[in-house]
Amino acid sequence: MKILFLVTKQDVGGAQKYVADLAKHLDPKLFTAKVLTGGNRGLRFLSNSFHPYFLFLNDWAALIEIFFTLRQEQPDVLHLNSSKAGVIGAFAAHLYNLFTPAGVKKIKTVFTAHGWVFNPENDLSYARLAFYRFLHRLAGKYQDVIINVSDYDRKLALKHNIAPAEKLVTIYNGIDHKNLKFLDKKTARKALLTQITNQPTGQLTNAVWIGSIGRLVREKNYPDLIAAAVAMQKPNHYFFIIGTGPEKTRLEKLIRRAKLEDRFFILTGFSPAAPYLKAFDVFTLSSIKEGLPYTMLEAMAAGVPIVTTRVGGMTEIIDPPEGRRKGIAMPPQEPEELARAIVHFLENKTDAEQAATEAKNFLKEKLALERMVNATEQVYQLQETSSK
Repeated sequence: MKILFLVTKQDVGGAQKYVADLAKHLDPKLFTAKVLTGGNRGLRFLSNSFHPYFLFLNDWAALIEIFFTLRQEQPDVLHLNSSKAGVIGAFAAHLYNLFTPAGVKKIKTVFTAHGWVFNPENDLSYARLAFYRFLHRLAGKYQDVIINVSDYDRKLALKHNIAPAEKLVTIYNGIDHKNLKFLDKKTARKALLTQITNQPTGQLTNAVWIGSIGRLVREKNYPDLIAAAVAMQKPNHYFFIIGTGPEKTRLEKLIRRAKLEDRFFILTGFSPAAPYLKAFDVFTLSSIKEGLPYTMLEAMAAGVPIVTTRVGGMTEIIDPPEGRRKGIAMPPQEPEELARAIVHFLENKTDAEQAATEAKNFLKEKLALERMVNATEQVYQLQETSSK
């Protein structure tokens, strides 16, 4: 079977890592894979730009471009990732199937929702959330299977009538934890401190570190982590974000305004960032929109205590209503609560260590890359069987 992956952006994020892992680890005896992305080196008109005042001209151009790409590639399965590719790709595949000559197999379409864009916690206007729900309902008619990376997302899709239940499946993200390599705490800190120029690094080496890894975008809601640092009022506690993105300048202004320049640092140029996770005493995510973030899974593998917000699939993994706690999940957009959870782990070492151990064991059992790949292959094969 030929699988054609389509993802909106070329940058390194959760959707891109998911696609790369699947394309690399699919059984070569059963599948061939090709990845296409939006941007200058791929589908040039496919982007995350939102231009209603131009009547979405760029998106119409992307639809035509994808349609002719499908004619050239003729995949058995088109696997769409991220919202824009998911919607436009579904329409393009439908057009392709409508105009498929006799004797040419129709394409089956699979879409993976890496956290629904219409998540009510997302920082978007009501009108825009409603618009995205409408588009995904339309696209859902032409998507044969919708993979959700958490049960939260599957239930959200059902609640908003995105697709019938038989089209919706949950497959958790997985990582290759056996081959992940982490630097020890001392080595990781020494490497990260090479970017700190406004503070004597000697006093930081043995201090308390709270850290996060992620793209500097609004969905990650890093202003709340800055506010949590203010709420904690502990001068010997230091905060780090490893990542790059369009929000960097804004976040740096917020750090200066909060007078945290000596305690809160944004570090760039450490990619991949996962090897440095053991530098942190607590790993935290302050997001308002997530699916099932890879950085959280990597922190689980590193054995670092985790504090997250109750967003997307993070709660059902980290702090489920039933079962053992693997971290602490707090309400989103409540930085004081985020700070309280961080302080709890810092002051209760036994609780933090037990949660980290539970997280690591759960990861090995339920969130392994092999498990994710096998479940996705079954989706492809089911679609192949249903087309015969």
